[in-house]
Amino acid sequence: MDEENKASVDDDDIVKKISALLDDGEEEEVSALLSSMPREEIAACLMRLEGDKRVDAFLLLDRSVALDLIRETNDDPETSFLHDLRAEEISRVLDELYAKKNDRTVVVDLPPFVIQRMLTHGDSRSKEIIEDSITYLMETKQLALLKSVLVEINPVDIAEILDDFPTEDLLKIYRIMPKDLASDVFVYLPDDVSQKILTALSDTEAGQLIDDLYADDAADLLEEMPSMVVKKLLAKAKPETRTAVNHLLQYKEDSAGSIMTVEFVDLKEYYTAAQAIEVIRKTGLDKETVNTCFVLDAQRKLLGTITLRKLILASPNEKVGDMMEDNAIIVRTNTDQEEVAKLFKRYDLTSMPVCDSENRLVGIVTVDDIVDIIEEETEEDFSRMAAMAPIEDTYLKTSAWSHAKGRVLWLLFLMISATFTGLVINGFEAQLSTFLYSFTPLLMGTAGNCGSQASTTVIRALALDQISTKDFFKVSMKEGLIGLICSSVLAVANTVRVILMYWWSDYNVDYLVLKVSLVLGISLILIMVIAQVLGALLPIVAKKIRVDPALMSSPVIATIMDTLSILIYCAVIILCSVWFNWNLQVA
Repeated sequence: MDEENKASVDDDDIVKKISALLDDGEEEEVSALLSSMPREEIAACLMRLEGDKRVDAFLLLDRSVALDLIRETNDDPETSFLHDLRAEEISRVLDELYAKKNDRTVVVDLPPFVIQRMLTHGDSRSKEIIEDSITYLMETKQLALLKSVLVEINPVDIAEILDDFPTEDLLKIYRIMPKDLASDVFVYLPDDVSQKILTALSDTEAGQLIDDLYADDAADLLEEMPSMVVKKLLAKAKPETRTAVNHLLQYKEDSAGSIMTVEFVDLKEYYTAAQAIEVIRKTGLDKETVNTCFVLDAQRKLLGTITLRKLILASPNEKVGDMMEDNAIIVRTNTDQEEVAKLFKRYDLTSMPVCDSENRLVGIVTVDDIVDIIEEETEEDFSRMAAMAPIEDTYLKTSAWSHAKGRVLWLLFLMISATFTGLVINGFEAQLSTFLYSFTPLLMGTAGNCGSQASTTVIRALALDQISTKDFFKVSMKEGLIGLICSSVLAVANTVRVILMYWWSDYNVDYLVLKVSLVLGISLILIMVIAQVLGALLPIVAKKIRVDPALMSSPVIATIMDTLSILIYCAVIILCSVWFNWNLQVA
């Protein structure tokens, strides 16, 4: 047997031995065995252990040896024992070596792929570790090392990390980063943070930054700033940047014009495929997207669209006009952004042309903007469905006063509305004995739950365009049938419950329990059917009169049904007393 094969057999034996010792919980023996091995053999051994056992064995090493191994690790999957570990396994390593020892330098030695994998998987410890590391490097003025760490991290993750830094440090870090990276990071910073940086920069630096951003990103940023500051910043930008930003700022907020970008690739229909690809090469670097190109005539009217894929696969001499899609899905500058998002979803688009009233192409909306819009609209709907005014900033950055202001008016309205329930109860006090009154929470709660379920289902269906206001009667019939089915089941179950609980009690005089259980059953059926229908129809009515359907959500429906459920319950009691001559007033 040659030396190489013999070494391989020996390595296999060591790996099997370490694995068996770990299974038996013999950690001291594993630690002693690893300590006796040369460092390169330790790394090779770790590579061949399974994930959990690899981490277990690695953490039994002396800390200095473990740190040296990490520093020697690179991005090569063939030689890196960290490469195929899961994020949670790497998290264990960092917690042992970093968190428990409070060593703020270890992250500097981590391979870039380790840092990025942890951030990609949303590990909060990774963010804390990198924040501490950046702070340490700033304090010790190791700026070159800080730059080398930052260039290996995704701009999105850098923006999230920098969110918590004071303005002075933010400015220093921003200036340390390469120009292209700094521009990319700036786009993903929260508005308040990016505005702090922008106002802290010199006029020349700020103008250069505006020039480096895509026009729609620059417009979104400047839209929230005072007009005097905007004029000052734009004065230092290039004329073409200033023109593009001012053009976007003129459109109504939340319209297609306000979210579009003016950086797109435009072609002529007489270009050949080869000429078109050459145009993309020359101009595409500064465009928002090159995946879809837009074919315009001399008056910049949209003739059609063509994908980069089609151009690449076409014959070099084939004309763009012969290959383009001339039936493009377009929106107007004043189209609401929520409608734009629906069109993206319906037609599976990645970009969409925005035209003026004369069909001239003035910009495009890209899918990354649509993702932000969907998130924004969803947050607004959630707020309204909880009877709150939407908040503009994140939860922690919004003051307690702003949160309270967004909630208190709705709470006040609902509280005043609930007084009608009290008035109804007082009005029917003579019909409600103590025994009968004890069932009112059950009826009110069930009514609110039914209405909430129906309203939530219908609001979702409206948002997804599964139904429209024309389906008013179809929805009411369906929800009425659903309510009848559900209420029948609940009525039977509740009748059995009441009889089992109270049949042998003092209340059961002259079969009162049986009578009350029947009254409750009838009331439940009526209340649940009405709650289902009302909960379904109110959002449709809201949409018909151009009010956000999300406003007709759980709190509103529950408040309305509280009053209605008492009215229905008391009405059933009175009718049964009159028609069947039942005495239901035994206390």
